[in-house]
Amino acid sequence: MNSSELIQQYLLGTLSESQVRELEHELESDAGLRRKFAIAAATDAGLRDLAIQNSMEPQAATTPSSQRNAWLIGWCAMAASLLLAVLFTTRPKTPVPIATLSTSENAAWESALPTTVGSKLVAGNMKLMSGIATVQFDSGAQITFEAPAHFELIDAMRVRMVDGAAVIDVPETAHGFTVETPGGFAVDHGTQFAVAVKESSQTADFEVLQGEISVHHPSSGKEVHLFDEQFASLSDADLETQTQESPEQEYDQSDSKRPRLIRVGTEGRSDYLIRNNRRGKWIHPEMLMVKRADSRKWDMRAIFSMDIHSVDLDSVVSARLRLNQVPSGKGFASRLPKINTFAVYGVTNPERETWQHDPTWEYAPDIIDGILLGKFEIPRSQQTGTFGIQSDALLKFLRSDSDGKVTFVLVRESVLVEGTDRGLVHAFANDSHPEVSGPLLEFAVD
Repeated sequence: MNSSELIQQYLLGTLSESQVRELEHELESDAGLRRKFAIAAATDAGLRDLAIQNSMEPQAATTPSSQRNAWLIGWCAMAASLLLAVLFTTRPKTPVPIATLSTSENAAWESALPTTVGSKLVAGNMKLMSGIATVQFDSGAQITFEAPAHFELIDAMRVRMVDGAAVIDVPETAHGFTVETPGGFAVDHGTQFAVAVKESSQTADFEVLQGEISVHHPSSGKEVHLFDEQFASLSDADLETQTQESPEQEYDQSDSKRPRLIRVGTEGRSDYLIRNNRRGKWIHPEMLMVKRADSRKWDMRAIFSMDIHSVDLDSVVSARLRLNQVPSGKGFASRLPKINTFAVYGVTNPERETWQHDPTWEYAPDIIDGILLGKFEIPRSQQTGTFGIQSDALLKFLRSDSDGKVTFVLVRESVLVEGTDRGLVHAFANDSHPEVSGPLLEFAVD
């Protein structure tokens, strides 16, 4: 009888004493067989029934055979418990929040994590493209990031700075908070300190504003402690400190290897329209809403304009139109397709580039007044995030402008898949939005 048959017959209770001894011997010498035995025992309902019955019966006299059976049953129960514990601990877990986005000042993001103030944040990457934002970790540590910044939230006691500048405040509850950077890391010992990372050169500069930190360079084993107003520079190659008092330093966000970035906003020249020309309470000045419904009377489109006369378009390498999606609180996402398509048009008809106060659907800039510049998509399940277009058509449109003012029309092309109305209204931040920035044109300039 092979080992598999021995296990099967044992669980059925049909083994002789000699066969039980044979199984014992094989289990003692074969770890693989013990794992196989544990799996079989854990899934054998008969064994569980036997355990329940034994617990209800009077204790019988001990015999060599019963001792061996008791040993196997006990070992089996322990192995089964261990197996179930392993299965439980390896089960996929829902990500646990480790921080909260507590403030956002004129911020524009590129992030799969939520970017609305008050949002709970799990581990993941975030890119702050413009503005200032503060993340409050559950440990009590607080970091204020200054754009452009790229960072990774690791856990409540650790963050990785990939690029950009930040100021870290750490209370007593979070002593030991760690900031990882290219080349090494810094550990807080009760302090407020600043870090500036340049991804292009893989360097990081630390400055202690108040308190103490230790900076570590794993490749060389170097470690230094910094106190009030002391500095250190960290790279893959070395860790250097400044022993003499240094003049006030500023984080230089320029980088000779990357194009300079120029951002232009609407400065209030933005609005949205409803096909039935409802205004008043139907218009929310902090949002630009877009919608397309079968009934059509509640269709919405957004319009906005930028003054680009100060931008040297001949030196522009690329251009991007950036929009920050925000929740509208209107309609049901389930009535929309899973992926929704949005289109941006550039107005080429000079007579329709401007509009009057409280514009009407018929006399405001429309898609028929311009050309298609690009499209982007948003899942119906997503109501926050950064989106936009970057295309040759956009750059060509900007360069063809003659008066330094450009106007855009934003529409949603996707229609409802259920019902005739009450579908989700998509919204994007306007300049007056309290949490995120309105439409931006971003120019990369040599």
